[in-house]
Amino acid sequence: MKVRAIVDMVGCEFEEWQIFFDSYQAERSRFVKNETVIQTGDKSAEVVFEILDIDGLTELSKRPDIMDFEAKHSVTVDIQAE
Repeated sequence: MKVRAIVDMVGCEFEEWQIFFDSYQAERSRFVKNETVIQTGDKSAEVVFEILDIDGLTELSKRPDIMDFEAKHSVTVDIQAE
């Protein structure tokens, strides 16, 4: 399933978010493919990808360091089907 994630950041800039997002790319690649990140503003991005394993991706999203970063920086992600 191809999806688009709309990412909004209140407490950080795109560059800081991307560094963190890239830090767990190897783990994400087990669950998604053809991932493309597009900066849409100083505090926003779109990530387009195909989901290979929704359960694995859901579990990865619940990882404490990811949840902490998103909470600390008020990052919200809206997933839309393509």
